[in-house]
Amino acid sequence: MKPTRTVLYLLAMLRVGLGLFFLYTSLSKVSDLAATADFMTRSRVLPEFFSMPLSCIGVSMEIVVALCLISKSMYRGASLWLVIMCGVFVVLFAQAWIRGLDLSCNCTGSLQAIENYPLEVSSRCILLAAGALLLWDAWRSEPRPWKSRPFDFSDAG
Repeated sequence: MKPTRTVLYLLAMLRVGLGLFFLYTSLSKVSDLAATADFMTRSRVLPEFFSMPLSCIGVSMEIVVALCLISKSMYRGASLWLVIMCGVFVVLFAQAWIRGLDLSCNCTGSLQAIENYPLEVSSRCILLAAGALLLWDAWRSEPRPWKSRPFDFSDAG
């Protein structure tokens, strides 16, 4: 079943909107990578010396994914990385909530204390669902890089 024009238009708006959102948040994090590294340290998932390299990699990955989503370049890979990033965000916030950690986040470009964990986790779950929808769209719409050919078993014994 082929999607209607309205569905295609809404998917394009979602793709560009998420791309712009992640581009804005990642560029605002670049100026204060120490706050992002501090969030990683206080979440106590990995040792402290991993915080700054992971922050740099995470912000770089957000920028690349955002640019790929906006331009629809490498759409499959960008949407897959979007789902992975959002899944990591959900896990980070959920484990902090379960463990009762007191965190502040530089997630949207401004440092803020996290006071309502259910809201933070659910907003990350919404981003994850939107990313999953884009991943479905990417696998549905883009042609495969390989050609499929039917197997012919007519002359088999």
